[in-house]
Amino acid sequence: MTKNNNAIAKARHGSSRRKQRNSSIELLRIISMLMILSHHFICHNGSPLSGFPLTPGREVFSFFFLSGGKIGVVIFFSISTWFLISSEQSVKQNFKRIWLMERELLFWSLTLLAVFLVMKRSAVSVSMLVSGVFPVITNLWWYATAYAMFLAVLPFLQYALLSIGRRRHCQLALLLLLTLGPLSMVPKTIFSIFAANVFGFIYIFIILSCYKLYLTKLSTKQLWVLLGAGVALGVIGYLVKYGAMLSTSGSLRTTICNKYTPFSDFSLPTLMIGIPMFLLFNRMRFYNRPINFIAKSAFAVYLITDYPPMRNPLWATWFNLKDIYGKPFMLLHIIGVLLGVYAACTLCDLIRRALFTITVDRHPGRWFDALWNTIAHWSWVQSLPSAMMDSSAHTANDLPAA
Repeated sequence: MTKNNNAIAKARHGSSRRKQRNSSIELLRIISMLMILSHHFICHNGSPLSGFPLTPGREVFSFFFLSGGKIGVVIFFSISTWFLISSEQSVKQNFKRIWLMERELLFWSLTLLAVFLVMKRSAVSVSMLVSGVFPVITNLWWYATAYAMFLAVLPFLQYALLSIGRRRHCQLALLLLLTLGPLSMVPKTIFSIFAANVFGFIYIFIILSCYKLYLTKLSTKQLWVLLGAGVALGVIGYLVKYGAMLSTSGSLRTTICNKYTPFSDFSLPTLMIGIPMFLLFNRMRFYNRPINFIAKSAFAVYLITDYPPMRNPLWATWFNLKDIYGKPFMLLHIIGVLLGVYAACTLCDLIRRALFTITVDRHPGRWFDALWNTIAHWSWVQSLPSAMMDSSAHTANDLPAA
């Protein structure tokens, strides 16, 4: 295992010069969140795209705005994953990360719950009340829950990948790409089950860690070629979709319009665009304090805008597509809406950041450390590992001989 840890040591050495946040990555974090917002603007809108006339212009609009969110998720996750690869993971360390993330989740779940209880109580159900108190385990925000689950299993995943070594790791990454890649372009396959939520994150981690730890780094030109190939593959998928809609009508056409996209969660075109975009931005280095300051609230933009009771007033009432689509300067109007929503959410999060600065961020993770150390000294917790080993040994002995 020590020999395999050399790969992590080399990766850590390559990133040790990063003494301050690279503003290029922080800018990409902002861009990826705007892409996610563009997706939510379309998929949660009160006026679905299927309700507008079928034209090439509508599909171009769908291509850039609807698919952007899936690419944005890959980018947003890749930013966190890339730096996790370079450090050894521990169970305590990762649960502490979940704890720190949970503070922000609880702040926004409870704050938004209180706002809607006062402003629009009819939008708050009993399940929303429960979710406000337990946002992670109730999957209030799918990304947050999936990321928490990923962090929980990451120490074991990293250990397993290092244990199998370079060759097996590369074979695994190639196998996943060659099997899941084509399946991701076809509707109604096992890919949608396998890559859902946390398994999609594990899929990306296996690929990214293989590239960072073992493979020869792609040149800038090669990354642009890969990105262009992803765009071309997505265009082909949209042309097939457009042809299918032209040859159908009624509910079937609506289903194809609303359900199928080559840029599904963690699909091959999505990865071929999202990962190279991250790697290209990672090669650019500059420092800009305003960008870094704004980027700290990127996650809050997602939490606020994708809070379930918030979606309807935001995308169906205030910014309904029927009031914008087909109007002069439509593109500029939509971009202005997305930037305005982003700015408003960032301003709201500045209040949370200020409150956290004078409260929980004075000693981040101190309560977690105290709780962890207390539980770790309980006798039954200390006996748990040996009990599990004994149980597994008995199970192995009970198996019939081959």
